[in-house]
Amino acid sequence: MAKFEHFNVIGPIYDRIFGRGSVDNLLELCRFNSTNNVLDLGGGTGRVAAAIKPLVQIVIVGDSAMGMLKEARLKEVEDFMAYSECLPLTKHSFDRIIMVDAFHHLADQELTLREMWRVLNLGGMIVIEEPDISNFWVKLIAVGEKLLLMRSRFLRPETIAQMAEQYDDADVSVKKSKGVAWVIIEKLSKERGASDVRDER
Repeated sequence: MAKFEHFNVIGPIYDRIFGRGSVDNLLELCRFNSTNNVLDLGGGTGRVAAAIKPLVQIVIVGDSAMGMLKEARLKEVEDFMAYSECLPLTKHSFDRIIMVDAFHHLADQELTLREMWRVLNLGGMIVIEEPDISNFWVKLIAVGEKLLLMRSRFLRPETIAQMAEQYDDADVSVKKSKGVAWVIIEKLSKERGASDVRDER
């Protein structure tokens, strides 16, 4: 893990700097309903969770930075602190799992994706929203984060999709718009076979 946790420091001002983005595309893709249990993983200050809270049964923010989660609690959003690579959750816990602008900050992207898949319910959906690294301006942002010594590894959305396609019964698609990409991973509702890529606990 990074020696300096940038997000613990910038938590109190994060929303003022980065929290103005629209969630309309995310809402459209996720097709939330009032019966959904939703995990906002890497959800930080709870900005997105607060926006979808009226639409679902429950939404919980999971993040490793306490400085960010303190801000989420001010929004009266339920939360827990954990690293995304080892979630303290049972399998098939959530109908929707979202990760907004956080995948590139993960220490282990592939392991996190496996954990997300493990806790996703049958018939559920993961939506990962990321800056599209093929965009010129996003490339500049990536350079800036490197200069700030942030733990950033931007992947092409197609690469993230390929990582998810290894899972049995995964239906994966990619959408792009104006420098932003969404990787949509649906877990088909049929029971999975013995060839799953991981023994689920």
